[in-house]
Amino acid sequence: MTSLPSASEIRDQLAPYRVADTGRSVRQIVDTVVPYLLTVGAALAVHGEHPGVSRALAVLAGLFTVRVFILAHDCGHGSFFTNPKLNDLVGFWCSALAFTPYWQWRHMHILHHAHSGDSGWDGIGYFWSQTVAKYRASTPGQRAFYRFYRHPITLLVIGGAWLFLLEYRFPQKQADRRMLRDVIATDLLWVVILGLVYRFFGASALLDIFLPMALVAATAGLWLFFVQHHFERSYWGHGETWDYTRAALEGSSFLDLPPVLRYFSGNIGFHHVHHLSPLIPNYRLQEAHEAVPFLNAVPALTWREALGGVTLALVDEDSGKWVTFEQEAALPRA
Repeated sequence: MTSLPSASEIRDQLAPYRVADTGRSVRQIVDTVVPYLLTVGAALAVHGEHPGVSRALAVLAGLFTVRVFILAHDCGHGSFFTNPKLNDLVGFWCSALAFTPYWQWRHMHILHHAHSGDSGWDGIGYFWSQTVAKYRASTPGQRAFYRFYRHPITLLVIGGAWLFLLEYRFPQKQADRRMLRDVIATDLLWVVILGLVYRFFGASALLDIFLPMALVAATAGLWLFFVQHHFERSYWGHGETWDYTRAALEGSSFLDLPPVLRYFSGNIGFHHVHHLSPLIPNYRLQEAHEAVPFLNAVPALTWREALGGVTLALVDEDSGKWVTFEQEAALPRA
């Protein structure tokens, strides 16, 4: 973008969209949680006689899980309802249905928003990222581990399963009592659910329905999160040079998805709008993008850019851009 709006312009033009509509929020809960539960129920009902149909329904349930998580995401930002307690109540249950402890995830996600695009934060609350300088200062073993971590299979296949099925089952080192209780409650909920499924439908239902459902949700959700900040023209700053507005409008992508994928992803493709103003609920992101000139001036991410983002691995602080490992090797050394 050639020029950025002032803080007052941003505040004035986005004000109409930073208001939750209780009716729309309730309707979203109904049109998300109900089909989520019905799809899981249908998969269990036909599992014995039609395992292939059951597995297909499990994939669909995984996509509904992504949408359920988006509702929890809005609640975590306080944008889904005007009542904070209602946000946290709905956020906990939607997050739990998506295999995620609400308060612990919320804590890390707030850090992500506060420092997105700041190369000094190593991607905290996000994917681990290093600058070229930090990578070059690492030991050979550390560089080898970082390259393993940044491999697309590690990030988007192994990473999704690790994060949602394993890492989220334990409290973080800095977890407070609320986060600790949240992790325990989420884990106990799923112990009960999976225990009942095992009791009445057998171990095959766990492997054929709930495992693929969780893997589809984890992989799809993680890819969406990844592509929203991994693209060649993405903005990076550092310390005092970092700018929140630029990080939102130039460091967060606009992924123009078809309507059915906008539904399952809860409009999160309008990520530049979301990062600029997290108080805009998901059902108003598209409205804001289409109505506000400086938002619809943000170019859409092409599928070439989206797919090519998996090779971006290091931040070049001199250019303020992502580079691949191959590009890093060609950069001059001090």
